[in-house]
Amino acid sequence: MKALVITFALMTVVGPLLSIRNLQISINGNSLLKLESLEVNPGEIHGIIGESGSGKSLTLFGVMGLLSPALQISGSIQLNGIELTVQLEKAWRNIRGKEIGMIFQEPMTALNPQMRCGKQLMESALIHEPNFDLAKEKVERKLTQLGLGEILDRILNAYPHQLSGGQRQRVMIAMACVHEPPLILADEPTTALDSVARQQVMRDLERICKEQGSALVWVSHELDLVRQYAEKVTVLRKGVCLAQGESTDVFGNAAIDYVKELIEAMPNSVWVKALEDYIPVLEITDLGKTYQQKGWEVKALNGFSDVLHQGETLAIVGLSGSGKSTLAKMLVALETPTEGSVFLNGNPLKRKPPTGIQMVFQDPYSSLNPNDKSIDAVREVVEWFGKGNLDESNRKQSEKTDLRLLNHEKATSLLEEVGFDLRLVDAYPHEMSGGQRQRLCIARALASDPKVLILDEAVAALDPLVQKQVLDLLLRLQRERGLAYIFITHNLEVARAIAHRIVFLEKGEQQPLPADWLSV
Repeated sequence: MKALVITFALMTVVGPLLSIRNLQISINGNSLLKLESLEVNPGEIHGIIGESGSGKSLTLFGVMGLLSPALQISGSIQLNGIELTVQLEKAWRNIRGKEIGMIFQEPMTALNPQMRCGKQLMESALIHEPNFDLAKEKVERKLTQLGLGEILDRILNAYPHQLSGGQRQRVMIAMACVHEPPLILADEPTTALDSVARQQVMRDLERICKEQGSALVWVSHELDLVRQYAEKVTVLRKGVCLAQGESTDVFGNAAIDYVKELIEAMPNSVWVKALEDYIPVLEITDLGKTYQQKGWEVKALNGFSDVLHQGETLAIVGLSGSGKSTLAKMLVALETPTEGSVFLNGNPLKRKPPTGIQMVFQDPYSSLNPNDKSIDAVREVVEWFGKGNLDESNRKQSEKTDLRLLNHEKATSLLEEVGFDLRLVDAYPHEMSGGQRQRLCIARALASDPKVLILDEAVAALDPLVQKQVLDLLLRLQRERGLAYIFITHNLEVARAIAHRIVFLEKGEQQPLPADWLSV
């Protein structure tokens, strides 16, 4: 069938804005998604929920025309009555951004690390708005609507790595909404945001959609938000739709067992056991960090002090940009403190990595080398830390045994310890689910035998079932290894479940937990 370049603005179609019928996506004969029907009306907020690998993101990519050529697709996807599955790339250039905007799950990988955010936003705006001044006005208006108006110049002049996770996500949202498209696709848009900010972003998205009549198709694992904001919900599992309808029905008393299972996996009680002994591991005194660049100065962390004990979990919560990740980076020597001191096991913390503290990063996909198989990612660390650390008996053994084999066995043992699916030992990161990637990152962090692990939003991107599995894993490793955790999170429910203590950061300083957080 010949594809046409469509001018959507000239068309007025009565009926649903988005209509999906008998959609099937497969690879090499293996079905990945079967979706008989999904309709979204103008101005409607439609949530899609389900565990990792259920086909949520695949549905969005199908609507956006971003499926891999290796996938086979059949069925119908219509926007305003126009069939999208037959459009050529030339037609898609007129559709993406103007008729359909997309907010991707991982802004650090979606944004160009070599371009300032302002230039990237303007590049997106100028595609459909050639007038520079009008395009700039659209960009600044969207950033202001998303709560970044007070630091507009800093955001526009910053590179992605210079922003917090929440600020990067807001930049992505502004980019998707800059032309106010009739359909907005959102793949986990609030994953990187704190409890207060995610509510603000959802209120902004809801308001933007209602004001301009746009529909929002929203993939999320944050069931509390979906329950609060979505008007209709589709439930997917292993590529099949299990339930669909009004939000009140899907989450109501007659909810299917799978939805009940998802709800029950959300943390709502204390899972961690009280400490029996208080053996100091990490002592932090008046730690601070100030960033300076071309006339502006930001004190990212000021006078942070605490003592972390063996087997203890310290949760650090706060708004995006409050200094949580800055603290973590200093403890692993990715940033240099401007003031203060840190002692690990009674010794001054090394100023160059490795410091003896390991980090599990917020985004497992971007923290792994896409060209390394899972076993190689762990074995690399095992080999590096094993150099020069062989005792005499092991040194003699290594003369008889292939050292690479020993390292392979230790790497495999670590993967097994974290519950990694050993069928994926030769898989690349893009071939794994989010949960398996995070288990791989935990195994990689444990390969150096640390006494302290920093978990920077380590479960933020995971669905409730996988999140529960990873949290259970972390609690087990803590009991077995005596690990101390610094758990950085925006999710207060998770912090209450797995932490012995909670520290709240605001503008780089330790503060009492505010009332609006206590009510979350």
